[in-house]
Parts: sequence; structure tokens; C-alpha cells
Amino acid sequence: MALAMKKNPIFKFFTSLRLTVVLLAFSLVIIFLGTMAQEPMGLNIAVERYFKSWFVDQVAMEAGLKKTAQLFGFQWAPVTPEQILGDPGLPFFPGGYLVGTLLLINLIMAHYARFELSAKKAGIFLTHIGIITLLLGQLFTDILQVESFVSMERGDRRNYSVSFDDNELIFMQSVDGRSNRVISVPEQKIKSLYDPPLNLVERILVKLRLSSEVKLKAKKKNQQPAVIEHPFKGFKIEILNYWVNAKPMTAEQLIDLDGQTQKELRNKVLEQVYKVINTRITRMEEYLRENANAKRRKELTGLKAIFIEQRVKEVELRQLADLLGRAGEMEIGVYGFEESDSEVIFNDPGVRNLIIKIRGYDDQRTISSLFKVAVKDRLTEGSLHEFNHHADDFLEKIKEYPGGAGENMVKNTRGFSERIKVKAKQHYTDSTQGKLGNFYRFVRPLSPVFDQNDRNLPAALIKVSKGDKELGKWLVTCSSDFQQSLEVDGKTWKIILRPQRNYLDFNLSLVDLKWEKYQGTEIPKNFQSRVIVEDEEESRTVDIYMNNPLRKGGQTFYQYQMNQNQLGATAQTVLQVVKNPSWVTAYIGCLIVALGLIYQFLYHLVGFARKKRKAAV
Repeated sequence: MALAMKKNPIFKFFTSLRLTVVLLAFSLVIIFLGTMAQEPMGLNIAVERYFKSWFVDQVAMEAGLKKTAQLFGFQWAPVTPEQILGDPGLPFFPGGYLVGTLLLINLIMAHYARFELSAKKAGIFLTHIGIITLLLGQLFTDILQVESFVSMERGDRRNYSVSFDDNELIFMQSVDGRSNRVISVPEQKIKSLYDPPLNLVERILVKLRLSSEVKLKAKKKNQQPAVIEHPFKGFKIEILNYWVNAKPMTAEQLIDLDGQTQKELRNKVLEQVYKVINTRITRMEEYLRENANAKRRKELTGLKAIFIEQRVKEVELRQLADLLGRAGEMEIGVYGFEESDSEVIFNDPGVRNLIIKIRGYDDQRTISSLFKVAVKDRLTEGSLHEFNHHADDFLEKIKEYPGGAGENMVKNTRGFSERIKVKAKQHYTDSTQGKLGNFYRFVRPLSPVFDQNDRNLPAALIKVSKGDKELGKWLVTCSSDFQQSLEVDGKTWKIILRPQRNYLDFNLSLVDLKWEKYQGTEIPKNFQSRVIVEDEEESRTVDIYMNNPLRKGGQTFYQYQMNQNQLGATAQTVLQVVKNPSWVTAYIGCLIVALGLIYQFLYHLVGFARKKRKAAV
């Protein structure tokens, strides 16, 4: 039977050395591209989609290839946050799990096919067993390991760690004043309910143009409404909107956002004006370099100095016009142009139009300030309809405002009114309950961040119902400390969207922290946190620093980083918490490999010694 198995083509395929070489080559490609993809996608996402997956998807592969191309000087636009968080595309390349599994099968079957246990090869046998143990240990680590963080200031006490990437929607009720009943809804469930991902078959249909992604998602949503059946009897939570990264805004902040947008547009116009001026100055420099004119060259040097100074200061309109006039005078003097000539900067109609646009921004800034003053007491509350009414009413009142009766002011006010209403409609949440609903009426979506040291701050708009009765709409967000309140049957529940917590079986208290630097530099030399570990059995003081973690309750606490306050003093320590139930497999695997190598070395050493003695006799 064993002989027949060895002749089987499938068995031969999996025992082939060629398969080993191909799989190792795939491993190198995965490691290289996965490392490249960490910059555009972030460390965690790249690891998940390259190393902890059966197949590398199309978008992840594109991110790695584009980053690699940029290293070699090719201008290839990187993947966008929308692409990273959107449809991943079809499976494109074998992932880490698939390659690792095939390597494991290849190793076991090759061992079975070619190896016969004997005293001579016992060391090789042990080495192979050790390598298999290491591979299995790595697989278990990827599946079971959980990483989180504990942030503390002096005097703080914690019995939980928080996830850096995962969040949770919490419903919390105080039970006896000392303990809470907590019901957690993972953020991943909120995401999948609000925007259900397409399965592999649906993605293939989209790629083959047999169906559209929009229709498929609409169908899926109709089949599976974005509703969470809450553990409370008769309660349900509907996900009305979800933002991966967002900032809640008041009406005043919405108006300020419009002002920021107008300022950005103004700066773009200024850049255009500066570019024109700089081009003309460069032309004059080249001309004077070929035609000796010491006086004009001196004047040009002075003009350049003024240009640089005003460029740094972000000059006002009047100063910019003055600079344009000087540049125009220089051109007239150097080239002999007439003042009416279109080649002269100051008489250039294109530049004049740009200047008018800059003037327009100054009007917009004034209008925004006046609008905030006019409706200040009514901005924090009210419906979208009421907000739009305030904007329209302001347009009529500005005509009577002293100094604001000019045609341009009225025209710009009308543009502002329409623009602010569009922004309000785009960002309005329609949340009616809780402190966030009363204060933050708008949500500004932000681009997702993927850097390891940055954190996305998600937000969600939820509707809570009991039976057929709607209890209200709540805005929940990780960017605010506000705790929303839900009154049900005389009981108060807190609604919080926060980083996911992993509770400990003991308490940690930060006594002191130390941040040592190399003398004369800002380079960290040593981070050290002194904590008190308390549980029902003991209370002890432990110093946590590099290569000296705290091990407790099946978890390991490493010194991760320290943060300073605004005054530069060390104010906060961050501990990385690693829970890995399979940690012992790595030690066992290394021990078995070491024993196998030692045995094989000693066996051959003894054999060599025996041969040498026989030769001597």
C-alpha cells in the first residue's frame, strides 16, 4: 500500500523538490510585496491581506507593486484609501496561509517518502519534527494571538487594555453603583451590516460585467437589513450611517470649515500669481545676464528680495498689487515695453482676474464672520430646515448692513448662502437624542489613516426602536468623550462608541515612569515604568523596561512607548499587551530542532572518532 501511494501522481506532486522551490519563491514574493504594501496600506492591513490570508487580493497586490515601482523611479499613482477599504477585487496571488500550509504538507509528505527512521538519521528526524512544530506554532499564533495596549499616567489604575484598531458599540447600565452591565457590539458587525461586502461569486460577476456592485449591494441590504437584534427584549438597533473616520461638528465649525475651504482656494490663486511673478523675474534675470546693465540688475536684486519676503509672509492683497506694479515697472525698463502692453504683468488680464478672486475671498471671510454673529444663539440646535432658513434670512439682512450694500457683497453673500446650505445638507446627521445630537449636528468625513501610529476615529448614526416605536436617533463617535443616554422603562443606559476593551483579572497602577536619553541628544536610551500589580492573592511592585516585560495571567506586558505633555515632561506610558496561548510551541519547536542538531552532530563526531581509531590501529 505504501508503495502504491508513493507511485500516486498527487503524492509525487506534493513530495516534489520543485514544489518546495516554487513555494519558497512565492514566499519571497509575499514577504517583499507585503513589506512594500505596509506604507500605503498600514502595517496591520498589509499583514492581514498578505500574510494572514489564503489569497492576496487584487487591491493589496496593486499596492505592493505600485510601491515597488516607485522605488525604481516609475511614476505610478498609489492606491487610494477608498480602494483599500472598498472592494478588494478578485484573489490574485497565493497568500501566506496557503503557501505556509502547502510547505507544511510538502515537508511532511517528503519526510514520509524519503526518510527511514534509524539511529543514523534520528537527528534529522527530530529537526524535521521541530520545524513542523514551529510552522504549526506560527499558524496558531496568527490565529490566537491578541495584541492590545494600556495607557496610563502617574496614579492611574487600570483593569483593562484597549485595542488599537478595533472598536465597539457599548450599551452600559449601572447595576449597584459599583459594577456595570455591559453589552458590546463589535465595530466589524456594524461595518458589515451597514455596507455588506460582496462574496467571491458576486465579485466575479462584477468583474465579468454580468452585474453591478451597486445592484448586488442593494439586493444584499434588502435581504439583510442593517439591524442588530439587541439582547434587550423587543429592542433593535438600525445602522443609518457609518463613517470609518470622521469628526463631529457644530454649526459654527461647519461655517469655519467653509472658511478653510475658501482659504485653500485663495492660496491656490496666490500660488498662481506667485508663479507668474517668479517666471517674469527669471526671464528678466536671463536678459540682464546677457545684456550688461548694472543699475537694472541692482533693482532686480531688490525686487527679488521683496518677492521672497512677501512670499514668506503670505502678503495681503495691497502688498501683492504693489509687487506686481514693481515687476511691471522693471519689465518696462528692461524690455522697453509700453505701460499698455499686455506682456507687462500689471496689465496682464489673467493676473488681474486672479486678483479679483483673491478680493472675493476677503469678502467671504467677512460674510462668514457676520453670519456667525447674526445667528450665534441659534446655531447649536435646530433642524436642517431651520439652519437653511437662517442662511436665506441672512442674505436679506446683509443688504441693510452698514457698508454691505455693495453689489459685490450681496453677490458674494448669495454664493455663501447657497454653498453653506449644500455643505449643511452633506454633513447633517439628523440625530435628535443625547448631548451629541443637541450639540454636534453635523459630521465631517475624513480620509482613513493607515499609519501604525495614527488611529481612525469612527462614527455611526443609529436608530433604536422597541417594537414598532422609535425611541430616537443617536450619534456615537470615538472622537468625543460624550456618553449618550437612553431611557428605557425607567432605566438609564449609556451608549458609547469606544476602542474595544480586553478586561484583565487584576489591576495595574502606575507608580512612576522614567524616560532616559543619551547625553546631549533627544534619542531615547531607556523607557521604564514602575507598576503595582494587584489581585486577590498578591500585591507587588514591578519594573517594566526593555527585555524585562511583566508576565501575568497568560499575558505579557512590554514597554512600548512614552508620551510627553505640552511642557515636555514625561506624562504617559504605553504598555503593549500580548496574549498568545500558543507561545510555548515556539520554545518546544526550537528545543526539538536544537536536540536534533546536537544529536546529529554528536553521532557523526563519534563515528568519525571511531574511524580514526581504526585507521590508527
